[in-house]
Amino acid sequence: MTGTIWAVAHDAKALEALARHAEALATVRAFAERSNAERVVLLVDQGDEEDTAMLDWARDGSVELTQGEARWTVPPSAPIPAPPRPLPEIRPAPSSSLRADPATGELVAPIGAVANLGESVLGLAAAFGGRSVATADFATRDPQLPITIAAREGEPLVLAAGDRRFVLPEGIL
Repeated sequence: MTGTIWAVAHDAKALEALARHAEALATVRAFAERSNAERVVLLVDQGDEEDTAMLDWARDGSVELTQGEARWTVPPSAPIPAPPRPLPEIRPAPSSSLRADPATGELVAPIGAVANLGESVLGLAAAFGGRSVATADFATRDPQLPITIAAREGEPLVLAAGDRRFVLPEGIL
């Protein structure tokens, strides 16, 4: 099943999905607004009994919610019936201050900028606990080469640029 939450408002499963994932939807939206991310993806661990829910926020403000085989798009204008979960302080870095060279692994950023971005992405994953994973894409000086930070509680942060992946050293946070 695929659809827009409001277009299928008569669909009980769509409304149930919106209600069940309202906090995650609100939190992803809040994170995206505060972090100036280009894309945010949150995989919410719901335990072994249920399928993992995936929320994929796009720059236009819409969120694609996937649960099992069902998928819905939540438009940016759709009200969410829950407040966001608490997030750490988020200080976005201007894209002009970030530069990545995937070939050499060189990353240029203001002191503490990558640590703050990593801590904020980790905070998003930690807000839902368990095996939840969060990723966020951030613009750099090169519009064709954003950096992606992936985080899961208890695991090292991973930074991706282009087709290269780098495990960030412990102590960066």
